[in-house]
Amino acid sequence: MSAEELALLRAELGAPLPESFGTLDDAQVRLLAQALRRARERRASGLNEAVEDALTLVPALTREPVRRMLFR
Repeated sequence: MSAEELALLRAELGAPLPESFGTLDDAQVRLLAQALRRARERRASGLNEAVEDALTLVPALTREPVRRMLFR
């Protein structure tokens, strides 16, 4: 496994790699890194949608100030 691929996967995990990851080849590491990235993007998208849905409960005139207070 190349150092570049390891760095990519470590960055996606945001933590040291488990020892067992040393048995993966470059293609497997790339696939795992891509899967982690897609999962993180889906989770962020779902969270953004939930926030926007929740803000519909706030009166319209106060939504922007509330959004700024919560998400500075």
